[in-house]
Amino acid sequence: MEEGTIARLMDRGYGFIKRSGQEKDLFFHSNELKNVRFNELHDGDKVTF
Repeated sequence: MEEGTIARLMDRGYGFIKRSGQEKDLFFHSNELKNVRFNELHDGDKVTF
């Protein structure tokens, strides 16, 4: 598993995760979430994926 931080969330149900040591942010869609709802996430939250 990897860890990262929510870089930004978009109103349309997707966002981007900043990963340590990686230049590009990782895209994610709310359909891919497990054990959390999209509206519970905030910029800066630490996540595991």
